[in-house]
Amino acid sequence: MSPPDRAPETLPLQERFVSVQGEGLLCGTPSSFVRVAGCNLRCAWCDTPRSSWSPEGTPVAVDELVAWCSAGPRHVVLTGGEPTLFPEVAHLSRALQARGHHITVETAGTRWLEGWEVDLVSLSPKLGHSTPESLGPRWQARHERLRWQPEVVRRWMDAAAWQLKFVVRTQSEDTLAADAAEVAAMVLALGVQTHERDRVLLMPETIDPGDLQRAYRALLPICSAEGYRLGQRLHLALFGHTPGT
Repeated sequence: MSPPDRAPETLPLQERFVSVQGEGLLCGTPSSFVRVAGCNLRCAWCDTPRSSWSPEGTPVAVDELVAWCSAGPRHVVLTGGEPTLFPEVAHLSRALQARGHHITVETAGTRWLEGWEVDLVSLSPKLGHSTPESLGPRWQARHERLRWQPEVVRRWMDAAAWQLKFVVRTQSEDTLAADAAEVAAMVLALGVQTHERDRVLLMPETIDPGDLQRAYRALLPICSAEGYRLGQRLHLALFGHTPGT
């Protein structure tokens, strides 16, 4: 008797689209984006709540996503939510790299997952201001416990080419100074060398395209002093805070 057919691997897909990379070292690069629904954090300022706070995902077969990405740009971004929650994303990364794609994985760096094929791991550890005050003590404690996992982040950094993206508040001098001090402590804990600091990006915490210029100017002195890179949010400048961009 033949074994029953195995159900195809699927991922809870929140959205997929082709655009340009809006953040990080590959900013401006035409890319296909695959965004999964589901996250183990609840950032207070989350700009993709449909993949985290209120996940909305439709199961899509991994093979279908491989075919879709293969018809688009060479660069593919696997993002969320938190893609490392799903072993099937590792399968997707392997299948796409085998077809010649450049793979970026965007993760908060809270989890490790075996079996990846990654060209660039985009790590975004969350600062203390990300802890959600509105969700009550249970989620606050969970988020605070999970948001900073330096051993996991360092493991990713040792495994692949990396960038570190930190979301920093620029609304006042006090919040900016506090966040800059926290970033400095994290960079020190991760053992980032002086010549690697241009892989550390500071991005302003805003979804308002009209606020970007002011926010960038506020970050410039810290970037200049510490050797960090100013992290653009090109997708906001081009499209505003719009899904699928």
